[in-house]
Amino acid sequence: MNRYFFRKALFAFMAAVLITLFASGANAVSAKSKFSEEELAYMPAVQLIELFKKGETTPSEVLEAQISRVEKYNGEYNVSRRDLVNELDTFNAGKVNAITFDNFDEARKLAKEADERYRNGTARRLEGITVGVKDENEVKGWRVDAASLILKDNEPCTADGAMIQKLRKEGAIFVFQTTVSEQYLSPMTWSRLYGVSRNPWNLYYGTGGSSGGSGAALAAGFCTLATGSDMGGSIRIPSSMNGLYGFKPPFGRVATSEIAYETLGPMARTFADMALMQDIIAGPSPEIHSTIRPKLDYPQEYAPIRGQKVAVAYFKNWIQGGLSQESDHAIDTAVAALEKAGAQVERVELDINAEGFMPTFFKGLMTTSMYAIFDGLDQYRDMFSSYVRNLETYAGKLTPQDQVNAEMMLAKLHQEVQHKVFEKGCIALVMPTLATPYFPADLEATPDKAAQIHGKAYSSTNLMLTPIWNIASRYPVVDMPVELSDKNVPVGVQIVGNTYDDLNAFRVAYALSKVIAPLYQDGRFPDFRNEK
Repeated sequence: MNRYFFRKALFAFMAAVLITLFASGANAVSAKSKFSEEELAYMPAVQLIELFKKGETTPSEVLEAQISRVEKYNGEYNVSRRDLVNELDTFNAGKVNAITFDNFDEARKLAKEADERYRNGTARRLEGITVGVKDENEVKGWRVDAASLILKDNEPCTADGAMIQKLRKEGAIFVFQTTVSEQYLSPMTWSRLYGVSRNPWNLYYGTGGSSGGSGAALAAGFCTLATGSDMGGSIRIPSSMNGLYGFKPPFGRVATSEIAYETLGPMARTFADMALMQDIIAGPSPEIHSTIRPKLDYPQEYAPIRGQKVAVAYFKNWIQGGLSQESDHAIDTAVAALEKAGAQVERVELDINAEGFMPTFFKGLMTTSMYAIFDGLDQYRDMFSSYVRNLETYAGKLTPQDQVNAEMMLAKLHQEVQHKVFEKGCIALVMPTLATPYFPADLEATPDKAAQIHGKAYSSTNLMLTPIWNIASRYPVVDMPVELSDKNVPVGVQIVGNTYDDLNAFRVAYALSKVIAPLYQDGRFPDFRNEK
């Protein structure tokens, strides 16, 4: 009799242990899941939401799949290493290095709550969807340090920023903070604080900047959506280089700041996910004066572009000798896709080049509140990354005329775009994002780390075609992938809508997404190679 009760008690104990382990969601995808780790990690948000509703997978399963990939591919991100990341070539060598710190404990708790919400029918629009948060967006309790040694001990944020509030309200799970270039001032993401972030498609090359950690995290399957900001191309550059969809909204569409050059926006692996995230973060906010009302709605589907005029510019005169073969070919691919979608392609060229544009743009930007960076240059010169120290050439030399020159250049640019594109009946302009996709991950960390086109090395600032639409900040721009280069680095293009005409830019991007072979499908995934 005693043996009977002993066995009964033992079985009850073992059952309780098994139930507890199952309920706690051990740190791996359930053995019963019909999806692989890779499938769950890369699955689009819109698809996951439908599967969550059907009970075919759970937010907890997806989270664990993505955490597993972080453990495999990201490398170390322990904050105790912050003061030691001075050897850029050796820290996290061969790893993606896209994360500053993780929020996994809270994320697991929130994922379980999301699991239950799907079971009881109270799920919100982004319930259980993981989001990587750029080291600029304020999350309550998180530290924002702009990848700068002088800010590494900043106090944690006391409240969520406006965009974060909107995402949290709809059930998004913030899983980690993503790396940035220091003070958001380089088109590649590396700093003395966090080291070099690398492109999962090919680790030798950069992941873009300044939202480079967000771009790399999405490409590596670490999260489902990510936040970005764009003051000179910081959403579009990493989107292009990582094979993503990114949107630079027109100034005021998303609550950002009062600097007209800057905006916040979504980054995602698919058009539908980008549109979903943008629809959630857009709209007025009691926090930010400059946001536009009423809110603009972004649907998932758009009217065909058959019969519509779409302008295309190769920007052959942007730099002497023309852009790289890869950038030209990406525009060729976009043209073929536009024609396949039935659009009338109108070829145009704008009278603008890097040599004339970039110095004026940069001086104009630096006459905004960005000038505050100069305050620390003398005292903290030895603590800054090299590209921040290079700004010293502007310190004390900016004048009111520099801002006037930027405004004059903006007026000229706006008039030319209107006359050559939109007054001709075109609904959008398609153009290159970058002059080349090949930027070393540690670009300009040493004199030999430079980007080259046709055998000639260029300053990185002259190879970005993105700042055009930061000075002309009322134009919406979608960046989308069109192909992989021979070195397995994605190449994207910009789709520019007329001022505040976001939906026509989305319309063209949607049409192209239906005819261009998508990445993150059919075996077209990053393979973490490391080849020059």
